[in-house]
Amino acid sequence: MESKSILRYIALGAILRYLKDATEGWPIYGERYILDNIDYFLRNLEEFNLPVTMRAAGKLRQLREKFAALNSDRKITAVEASELGITMADLEKTLFAEAEGNIAFIITDKRMDVNKLLSNVRALMAPTIFDLLPDIARDDFNEAGKCIAFELPTAAAFHLMRGTEAVLRHFYCSVITRKRGELLWGPMVKDLRRRKKPPPEPLLDNLDNIRRSFRNPTQHPDKVYDIQEVQDLFGLCIDVVNRMASLFKKVKKSGCE
Repeated sequence: MESKSILRYIALGAILRYLKDATEGWPIYGERYILDNIDYFLRNLEEFNLPVTMRAAGKLRQLREKFAALNSDRKITAVEASELGITMADLEKTLFAEAEGNIAFIITDKRMDVNKLLSNVRALMAPTIFDLLPDIARDDFNEAGKCIAFELPTAAAFHLMRGTEAVLRHFYCSVITRKRGELLWGPMVKDLRRRKKPPPEPLLDNLDNIRRSFRNPTQHPDKVYDIQEVQDLFGLCIDVVNRMASLFKKVKKSGCE
């Protein structure tokens, strides 16, 4: 997946129009003049993966080489302008025909900032928390953000459950160094409750709620999430992750490795 601003597509169309409308007396050399715009147009055909138009651009490449051999103060003649305009008009037909088969998907707004979901999930957590999480949890929360942005809610739920359980395991091992129980969600929370100094009750209650209401059902193939439900789940998971990480943030290694 590669992100591109739609402004670049608009610019490609504007350059096509500029070259198509070239008139006698326009400068050939210089930034944003004839030669510079031909180079930009050809370069973007490749970057936008338009192979048919690239193959059809042979005549434009020939004109480009012809212009490149001229003196730097040369301006385009009426004959050259006409030849360039005809070349671009022919290319325009090919470009439009090929572009009809290239589909762009526009990401719609979510309750959370889409840019943060795609590339800055750390900003959706409390400050400094993301960097304290184990690598696998960071990966899962990053993937969950992308899945929500692209409206793949059930996939996002799987990543949220995996990421939260990874943080719970790290948390459990960071506060319990001896006589640990099974490193499974339910047994870990149960063991934490039995300790002389257990973690705060709201944290444990929320962990149990997520396990019963979401983690266990998510394992079944008949469970399907919608985009609103998974955004609520994202909030629940971020809450418990923030709470756990704030308690183990001084621990450099969980001891589970």
